[in-house]
Amino acid sequence: MTVGKVLFSFQGVPGAFSHKAGKLFADGLVGLGKAEFVPCETFADVFAQVTNVQCQYGVLPLENSSIGSIVSNYDLLWMHPVAVTGEVVIPIHHHLLGLPGATTAAVREVYSHPAALEQCRRFLGQMSTMTPSAYFDTSGAAKYVRQRNDLTVAAIAGDLAAQEYKLSILQENIEDFPLNQTRFGIIALANGDLELPERCPAIPYKFSCAVTLDHKSGSLANLLTCVASLGINLTKIESRPIPETPWHYRFFVDMELDRVDQDGAVIVVLKDNTNSYKVLGRYRAWETTK
Repeated sequence: MTVGKVLFSFQGVPGAFSHKAGKLFADGLVGLGKAEFVPCETFADVFAQVTNVQCQYGVLPLENSSIGSIVSNYDLLWMHPVAVTGEVVIPIHHHLLGLPGATTAAVREVYSHPAALEQCRRFLGQMSTMTPSAYFDTSGAAKYVRQRNDLTVAAIAGDLAAQEYKLSILQENIEDFPLNQTRFGIIALANGDLELPERCPAIPYKFSCAVTLDHKSGSLANLLTCVASLGINLTKIESRPIPETPWHYRFFVDMELDRVDQDGAVIVVLKDNTNSYKVLGRYRAWETTK
């Protein structure tokens, strides 16, 4: 990609965890150019920014280690002509944020994204004087606290949100599990035939796809057996209902490829053992402690 301005869409407002993941991805790409970030209200808007060629990349949370998949984003991956081009896994540390001068004991209202509230259930369960309320975004909740200008109102969000809106950390690391992490996918407009492994990353890399199968005994087991016979490590499988066909399901599958011949072999397996399939991307993954 030529040096210049590169736009990333993300759900939320500046300081959100998706914003942080996008910055880390952009920092790791040599020659990317200047990265700028476009906040979106919904995940569907993130996809629209990419498919309408208003942004080169979109940032999506796909899975949290404590509460599982963000299933709506898997449905959107199936529906749109995009490809996953990268993955960022980051630690998610939630803090109780308030105005300077606020105290934990004085807080009565706590706002955050429902996923963040779910990841902090133990803390909130111990705070009988706090009433949690869902907000569309963690960083948006921090912005709301700044706007409310009330010492009894707090947000659950990350350190980047605290810096962005000049809030104090009243209590840090309040997530239920210290090793809490979220896996973010970086999407781009699909370019060319994704079935053809012409632009594969250097091995090892991840291969993601979605499949539909015959609604009969053994169809999923047969597919997974064929994948296993190639010596491939399956890292995730997620089932999602097909609304047009009640009680039928679409399966999203992630796997790790560590040999150059496995990619073509996987495509053959998909052709021979599914009703339909869609390659969602080939990409490198990395973790960060930042």
